Amino acid sequence: MLGASIKKLFFGQRSLLNRRRYRHHNSGSGPILMDNVQRRRALAQFVDKAEVTVFDRQSSRTHFRWGPWVAGGQMLMWINFADFYWRYSMDKDEETGELHLSPAWKRACTAGIALVAGLAVGGGVLHYISRTMARMQIIDGGQMVRLETYKISGSGTRTKVVPIAGMFSRDKLYTGEGPNGVSRAKTSQYSIYASRKSSFAYIMSRSGYFRDPKAFDILFHRAVAPGKK
Repeated sequence: MLGASIKKLFFGQRSLLNRRRYRHHNSGSGPILMDNVQRRRALAQFVDKAEVTVFDRQSSRTHFRWGPWVAGGQMLMWINFADFYWRYSMDKDEETGELHLSPAWKRACTAGIALVAGLAVGGGVLHYISRTMARMQIIDGGQMVRLETYKISGSGTRTKVVPIAGMFSRDKLYTGEGPNGVSRAKTSQYSIYASRKSSFAYIMSRSGYFRDPKAFDILFHRAVAPGKK
C-alpha cells in the first residue's frame, strides 16, 4: 500500500511531476510552440507549388476608376471654399454693427484650413485605393507573398513581393458567420500588414474569395507583430 501511494504521488495524473509539466506548458512556451507547429503544417501545403492564390477580391481591375474623379471633385470643392473665404469672409464691428472684410491673416488661415481639408479628403480616397488588395498569392514554395493592389489611377494593379514570415494581422479572419465563414456585422473589411515596420495596413474585402480562412488565421493572425514581445 505504501509503495502504491508513493507511485501515485510521483507518477499519477495529478502527481507532482505532471503538475510541473502542466505549469511549464502553460507558462508561455507551450502555446507559442504549438503556434509554430501549426504554421509549419499550414505552410506544408505550399512547399511543392510555385504559386497559390489565397485571396481574390473577384472584381474588375478597373474597380476604382471612379477614385481620381472623386478625389479631384473634393479638391475642386474645397478650393472653391478657400477662395470664397479669402474673398468674402467678413467681421462685424461691435460698435457700429457694420460688416467689413476680415483681416488678411484671418482670411488666409481660414482658406488654408479649407485647402488642408481638401487635400486630406482627396488624398484619403487615393490612399484607400492604393491599400486595397485585389489578389494575394503565396509563392516560392511558401516563402514569399505576392500582393496585388489597385493603382491610384483606378485602372490596373501593381505588384509587391514580401516575405511571408513578416506578414501579420491583429484582426481574425474566420468568424464562422456568413456563407464563407468570414462575415462580420460591423465591417466588411479585413486588415493585414506586410511587416512589423509597416505604418499602414492592406485592406481586403470579406466578400471576396478566401481559399482557406482557418489556415489563413494560422499563418497570419498574431496579437503582437513578429519580432516584438
